[in-house]
Amino acid sequence: MIKKTGYLEVIAGPMYCGKTEELIRQVKRAKIGKRKIQAFKHKIDIRYGADKKLYSHGGITFECEVIECAKDIAKKVKNSTEIVAIDEAQWLGEDLIPVVQQLLDNGKHIIITGLALTFDFQPFPPIPTLMALADKVTKLTSICSICGAEAVYHTKVTKGETLDPLIIDPIHVKSLKDNVFEARCRKCYRK
Repeated sequence: MIKKTGYLEVIAGPMYCGKTEELIRQVKRAKIGKRKIQAFKHKIDIRYGADKKLYSHGGITFECEVIECAKDIAKKVKNSTEIVAIDEAQWLGEDLIPVVQQLLDNGKHIIITGLALTFDFQPFPPIPTLMALADKVTKLTSICSICGAEAVYHTKVTKGETLDPLIIDPIHVKSLKDNVFEARCRKCYRK
């Protein structure tokens, strides 16, 4: 018997570009096709509730499992699962890379969303590495909140405390929902 090979797709882009919406669209289509799916989100993702659902900013949802770390995914994925969906993977850090490799070695189709850059224009691990390893990369854009052009960045717009973009903190994650950040085009990001 020929061993099934895995497939990795990464959906990346700035905040408010529809990464989760695209992930949900794909897994809902797969569900219609009777594919066996498991979706995951980090427990820190409480933007629209702490329940077991992926939420897009547009209000679209999909059932998921809540995890604390990347290794939880490896423990929870069933042998019968065909598609593994992981939302906001930047919060899982570099530990996600060997987990993804293990799932690929087991023939899983993996769809991951995440921010490739932090709000201060730095690579946001592990997304750039996963993009390099991916079979397919979908890079989405948002709309610049200043001029309306295609936006490939996002920035922090509130005054006050400095946020460390790599620290996982529920207050900062909740602030994503409260519009502390805005999408920006290259020109407006540099202003």
